[in-house]
Amino acid sequence: MGKVLLYASIAITLAAAAIGFVNKNKLTAAKDQFASGQQEAEKKVAAFEQVQKNLKETKESLATVTAEKEQAATQLASIKADAEKNKTQVADLTTQIGTKDTEITKLTADIQAKEAQIKTLSETTTTAPVAPSADQQVVVAEKEALIAKLQGDLEASRAQLADLRKKDSDRMALKMRNGLEGRILAVNQAWNFVVLNLGDRNGVVGNAEMLIKRGNQLVGKVRVTSVEPSTSIADIVASSVPGGINIQPGDNVIYQATAE
Repeated sequence: MGKVLLYASIAITLAAAAIGFVNKNKLTAAKDQFASGQQEAEKKVAAFEQVQKNLKETKESLATVTAEKEQAATQLASIKADAEKNKTQVADLTTQIGTKDTEITKLTADIQAKEAQIKTLSETTTTAPVAPSADQQVVVAEKEALIAKLQGDLEASRAQLADLRKKDSDRMALKMRNGLEGRILAVNQAWNFVVLNLGDRNGVVGNAEMLIKRGNQLVGKVRVTSVEPSTSIADIVASSVPGGINIQPGDNVIYQATAE
């Protein structure tokens, strides 16, 4: 009976040991599984945080791009408005130039008429009798007064004409720096003109022709019609633009003086 109890006790002990071993393995496996799951969860949390960070950066970039787009749209609208204003100024200046040319022509004709009148009166006065009568003396005095007045008017007309010619000469005498470079800010296809980022501060003068380049390719010419402090308006010389090519914002312009 004692042996039976001994054997039973041993069997129970072995069984308990076996169960403990199995439970230990299960516990170890469970711990490993938990650790693996925890690592996987940490990876997913890290990935989620990275996605959130990327999303935030993308939103910030989008906001920046949107603001820059709105700013560019505002600048373009301002440039277009200035271009239309300058186009009107060009038309006004063209009219003024025509008026000045008419004034010069009129003054020149007036001077010639006064010179002829003075000459005629002078000849009449010098051929008067040596001993003129009182009436003739009055006529001579009147003629001499008229001659003096005409000569005064003639000198005034000459001075006015000289002033106009000097202003025109000064304008034509202005010289742009050879090799001056800039770029086209905006293009108005309807009115066939461009806005340049060069102005009076850069030495740009009216009626100057500039070459348009895209890279190393020559794509046309423009002629300056209006000059502002930092920008200019220039008409596109249509005959200089090859077929199939459109002048675009960003194209470069360069002034190359012709040999005199």
